[in-house]
Amino acid sequence: MLPTQRLSPKNQVTIPREARALLFAGDVDHLRGMKHAITRSADSETFPIVLLMTEKELQRREQRILDDAALTAEQRLHLVTSLNGEMAMMSIDAQHRVVLSAHLVKHLSVERDIFFVCTNTTIQVWNPEHYSRWSGRESGANFNPALNTYLMI
Repeated sequence: MLPTQRLSPKNQVTIPREARALLFAGDVDHLRGMKHAITRSADSETFPIVLLMTEKELQRREQRILDDAALTAEQRLHLVTSLNGEMAMMSIDAQHRVVLSAHLVKHLSVERDIFFVCTNTTIQVWNPEHYSRWSGRESGANFNPALNTYLMI
């Protein structure tokens, strides 16, 4: 069973402890969030997620697009506009809670419980059932041999 967080009736949720390091990376009083998806390579099934990041991280990713010499000016404009056009701004309160926009909750197809995956730069918000299917947890798999290369050093 995955450790989930519960959405309030107003779509408010507490950011998990392991993600709070992102929030203390300077003056962070809001997060930016966008609809996204992850595809499972085994069968190309796509799973909706929501990506949350700080304003500083959003700016860093935008700069990566602008600095990519392989892109034309038109492609850079399109990608930067798409990135920023999809972002929602969510304030963080003193208890580390945010309100997920209704369109983000609808994108995840969740009613009450969500699952967070926290990286060093972003927070992924998942429907717990989707994460279990994507990761293979529903079949009991809890070992990823490809990850061993990076863990066993």
